[in-house]
Amino acid sequence: MASLSALAAAIAVAAPHAGATVTSIRVDKGQSFGSSADARGTGCSYPVTVNTDPGKTVVLLDQIGDDPQSADYKQFQPYELVADASGAARTTWIPDRKGPHKIVVLELLEGDDFEVYGLRNAMNVGTGINLGPACVVLP
Repeated sequence: MASLSALAAAIAVAAPHAGATVTSIRVDKGQSFGSSADARGTGCSYPVTVNTDPGKTVVLLDQIGDDPQSADYKQFQPYELVADASGAARTTWIPDRKGPHKIVVLELLEGDDFEVYGLRNAMNVGTGINLGPACVVLP
C-alpha cells in the first residue's frame, strides 16, 4: 500500500472533478459523550458510510486538519471498500490522534487515476476512554 502515501500527498493539489460520484460521507457518533457537543474520542469506534455508485471502489484516509501529509488509512477497518447494490460503502473509523480530523475519500478510477472527496468541516477528536459500547471523551 505504498502507493497510498503518494495518493495522500496528491490530496494537497487534487480537487474533485465535476463527474465525481461520491455523494456523501456520514460519520455516526455512536454512543460517545463528553465535554463537547460533537464528542468523538481516540481509540473509540465510529461507523462511516460513503454513498457513491454501486460497485465503485473507494479508499478512506484520515487527515489531521489541513495537513495532507498527515493523511493515513490505518484508522479504518477496512480502508478499501466496494459500494454495495444501494451505493453504500461501510467501514469503521478508530481515530488514533487528538485534533481536527477530516475524512478523505479517494474514488478509484481507471489505472492510477482517482477522484478526491472530503468532509467540508473537520471533526474534533479528544481523548477517548473506550467503555465497550460507549465512549467517554475528554478534551
